[in-house]
Amino acid sequence: MKRIISALGMTLVLSIVIAPSSSAAVKAGDACKKVGQTSVAGGFKYTCVKKGSKMVWGKGVAVKATAAAGAGYTLAKVKDNASVTSCWSVINGNVYDLTKWISSHPGGESAILSLCGTDGSAAFASQHAGKSKPESRLAGYLLGPLVK
Repeated sequence: MKRIISALGMTLVLSIVIAPSSSAAVKAGDACKKVGQTSVAGGFKYTCVKKGSKMVWGKGVAVKATAAAGAGYTLAKVKDNASVTSCWSVINGNVYDLTKWISSHPGGESAILSLCGTDGSAAFASQHAGKSKPESRLAGYLLGPLVK
């Protein structure tokens, strides 16, 4: 009986020490499962990117707070920012301020200007699907989630 209790105790201790925590914080460079997947931890948003033959969490980007914490952004607000001086776009359920990226985009200004005030998910995916550099660069312009 003593052996059984001892064995059960050891099993419990090992399961706590060895088993990964389901609430473990995401860290840049850790393995992830799907390119484009995002996670917010500790005030930073991480995006899963492909690096070589591996998928890893990219460098975290500070998440900007909205006026009402966690409220997100509406499509109406995105449509109000549809110009060269304020260019917001929805990409994969998140809102991005692309204003500063317009003049720097390697594909030309018109590629970004066409996304201003719209849901640019399809256009972004058609040009950049599965590529880590555009995904990680996009994360730097994150405003927050789109609310329905």
